Amino acid sequence: MDGKMKENAKKAIGEIISMTELKSPAELRAAAEHSMRGFMSVLFGEKAFRTDIVVFAACVAVAFLVPGLTCCERAFLVYTAFMPLIAELVNTAIEKTVDRISTERHWLSGLAKDIGSALVLTAFVGAGIAWAIVLGGWAMRRFGW
Repeated sequence: MDGKMKENAKKAIGEIISMTELKSPAELRAAAEHSMRGFMSVLFGEKAFRTDIVVFAACVAVAFLVPGLTCCERAFLVYTAFMPLIAELVNTAIEKTVDRISTERHWLSGLAKDIGSALVLTAFVGAGIAWAIVLGGWAMRRFGW
């Protein structure tokens, strides 16, 4: 390897190392504060999100109360119950951004909000299908179908 190649390799390694530096505790704390501010804003400002939280809590309770589910099945059910919450957060971010850009009615603004709403619906449908598959398998094992 000649001198130029070694120099380029060292430079590339240095760039990779700088990209993998960890956040300081102060940066982590600030990020956590921003996340909590956003979460609390949605929790107290969006009726749909509060409804989703109630559905999530019910799903988690069911996942742990159904006897005979494996740990992996319980974890999967809880994970899929998170999907509508995540989708609702993204949908709210889209709605707030569109509203911030302009209060003027525009078909693209409406379309962006409709797509965000479709994201939430898709998350609920996907979670429902996953729950049906897991609980269907559980019922087949439990009742010998």
